[in-house]
Amino acid sequence: MHTIDWNDIRQFLAIASAGSATQAATALGINHTTVYRRMAGLERKIGKKLFERSSTGWLITPLGERILAYAESMAEDANAIERKILSDAQELSGTLRVTVGESCTDSILMPVIRQFSARYPEVQLEVITSTDELDLAAREADIALRATDNPPENLVGKRIGSIAYAVYGNQELVQTMSSNPDWEVPCITWLGDSHTRPAWITDHFPQVQKVYRATSTQTMLAMVREGIGIAKMSCMLCDPDPMLERIPMASCEPGPALWVLSHVDLRTTARVRKFRDFLVEALEYKVDLIEGRKPKLKNILKSEKSLASA
Repeated sequence: MHTIDWNDIRQFLAIASAGSATQAATALGINHTTVYRRMAGLERKIGKKLFERSSTGWLITPLGERILAYAESMAEDANAIERKILSDAQELSGTLRVTVGESCTDSILMPVIRQFSARYPEVQLEVITSTDELDLAAREADIALRATDNPPENLVGKRIGSIAYAVYGNQELVQTMSSNPDWEVPCITWLGDSHTRPAWITDHFPQVQKVYRATSTQTMLAMVREGIGIAKMSCMLCDPDPMLERIPMASCEPGPALWVLSHVDLRTTARVRKFRDFLVEALEYKVDLIEGRKPKLKNILKSEKSLASA
């Protein structure tokens, strides 16, 4: 048993989590044949099956279930070792993983990346756009720009402000609504369960018949820009877009807070600390945009000047 490779255990955990070798390979960033080969090798070493293969996925065996907790404990220890080693790294070089929601990527994150990369070219940035909350404790990312009202206790960071939302349409569609108040404007929302309508539709457009649904913010944005319908989206995404206008209404459900987060063990790591400070400074200058107020031009110019000279 002393010959078991930690990489085999990592792949065992990935398969147990994903339910298939193919999905586990995608999560690990390796070829699925490698996962098949290594798992078959591990099962040969221990002389027993850890998964039952089927056409619908890989089902963990009773033995696999018994060792799962030990494997998870090994993963936690390995991640803790990595974080402790990285916490002492004071050089401004190496890989830095940043995870962010798709609605923040263009208007919020890209200017920071441009400025940071010009200032610290030895830091290799990996930007992970995801709707999932990646596990910073497992080093899936080093810094998260995350919309949440309850950040995990093992993360430290800065609360920037509350994310404002409004309902938007393209200019032509908004003009049509103004000239024809009785027109039933199509609405766009998330796929969800395919029939439940969000409060902004039921409260303000209760009679609307056409409700289109999308699975991503970028798809929803593209549909609104094309005039297919109107949608509730974040002000920081839509207010800078010259093609879009807000739809006046009495109220709109508030959004969560926007946080810049990193794992507590990495708070002293040079490249993590420097990028976090860069990002926080840029976001604080854009807090009016984030919270749905008209951005102050002097703050935006000051932010760009400050980041360029940092």
